[in-house]
Amino acid sequence: MQKIILILVVVLLAFSCGSKKQEPAELKLVKKYIQALNQSDYSTVISLFKDSVRMNELVYKSTFSKQQYYSLFQWDSVFKPTYTIEEIQWMDGYVEMKVAKKCERILFLNEEPIVTKEQVYFDEKGIKSVDIIEYIIFNDELWNTNREKLVTWTANNHPDIDGFLYDQSLEGGLKFKEAIYRFQKIDTVQN
Repeated sequence: MQKIILILVVVLLAFSCGSKKQEPAELKLVKKYIQALNQSDYSTVISLFKDSVRMNELVYKSTFSKQQYYSLFQWDSVFKPTYTIEEIQWMDGYVEMKVAKKCERILFLNEEPIVTKEQVYFDEKGIKSVDIIEYIIFNDELWNTNREKLVTWTANNHPDIDGFLYDQSLEGGLKFKEAIYRFQKIDTVQN
């Protein structure tokens, strides 16, 4: 009888420990989303959203059709972004995470990765929205200064690629990247 009770206690303990380690499906979904972003895998990213992509940034709210998001995704992918989840937790209805993003554009403009606090909301079909609720690391003054230097220099020296700043398409991204490359190349030669 003692052996049976002991076996039952061991089985119950093993079962309860195993269930505590079970990660909520929403956490897995967010990790899959970040992994797909890191791999520039549009098909996987878009499959995780219901029918449109909602990206909210502080007070700015944006809803993209899948086609509209594809254009933005291509633009962002030009700069080879990498996302690192620094913290993540399930908050009873949404996932909250701290994410560091770096890419050629961000490192040029901000001179270090941007770190944001984000909340990801869900519906029955997947991710409903990704909301940036706080910029933890972002140097607005440095960003604006570096952007203005690049835009002015490009307009004066390479009008063939000017106008990239507000063109969030693949072509605009390629021009933006080329402007950074040319600017850094001339800066390296001068120093």
